[in-house]
Amino acid sequence: MKFSENSELAVTYLRKAIPAMMDHKIVPNPINYTLWYTYYSNTQPDLNRQIDHLLARHKTCPPEASESLFLEYIGQSSDKEHQANEEFQKALNTMVSDLSNSISETSDQTNSFSSALQSDLQALEGHEVDASLSPLINNLSANANALCEANSAFNKQLTDAQDEIKKLKADLDKSRQEATTDPLTGLSNRRVLESIYKDFVSEKTNEDDLSLIIMDIDKFKVFNDTHGHLLGDQILKFVGNMLIDECNEDVKPVRFGGEEFAIVCPEVDLETSQKMAENIRKKLSVIPFTNKKTGEKIPPITASFGVAKRTGSEDLPAIIERADKALYAAKKGGRNQVKIAD
Repeated sequence: MKFSENSELAVTYLRKAIPAMMDHKIVPNPINYTLWYTYYSNTQPDLNRQIDHLLARHKTCPPEASESLFLEYIGQSSDKEHQANEEFQKALNTMVSDLSNSISETSDQTNSFSSALQSDLQALEGHEVDASLSPLINNLSANANALCEANSAFNKQLTDAQDEIKKLKADLDKSRQEATTDPLTGLSNRRVLESIYKDFVSEKTNEDDLSLIIMDIDKFKVFNDTHGHLLGDQILKFVGNMLIDECNEDVKPVRFGGEEFAIVCPEVDLETSQKMAENIRKKLSVIPFTNKKTGEKIPPITASFGVAKRTGSEDLPAIIERADKALYAAKKGGRNQVKIAD
């Protein structure tokens, strides 16, 4: 699946998709937006054929069918396609903002024209006019009043539309936030790491520092088997909060998945990143826990760390691979330690 990289073309697809969704009484949620955007981009012929079949049969695309099609044709997309989907979300936000601004301008203009017309009629009524013109003026006044009433009703519709657009934009922002946030820990997910790296590469040179720390909680499967997954989730949340506290605004902690976390450090040299990892390791290794349900005292957990610095024009997967190898060396060397990548 490919999305258009041309923002004007993307907005064109959206302008087709949204009315079609309304015509077929399809709920305007992020899944359906993406599905119908893809439909009008004509990048998935099989998807289009299935949607056409559903419309012919049901006059709509039932929710369960939409979810199934999304998972089949879009949900299993690659990282590159996820990035394209984010571009689609940006295009949708742009279109919504432009539409809201256009409504505001239209409302201001119609109010201005209406007020000017009323003022002119009032001024005209204050002057004597030829009797033969009175019927014409009365008719003009009646039409002007009707126009003003219609304008008031129209402005109310515009206001209602703006409220709907604001709600839609808020929903889109929320959807985008949820798509880049790990629901358990509240940390950003891997997509954010990729986005930070992309921005760094586009703005910096190969000589600028970028370091990556990858950490993995030691023997976490044993911890879950011993104390239960609910307590294990609490530990993951604790680690997430700790990473937020230990990282300044220049570095970003993310959850890779499972018990693995990463910290991307733009413009941070290897020595500084190593010290940061060592500081986190030490603090984590001395904090005891208590099972609030049973009162059981639980020894501190430990974590192993791998740290790598970007070399030359090295891409992100290569940096991650080297940091992973350093992490594996830390595990193999006895855990609860920091290793630097070769």
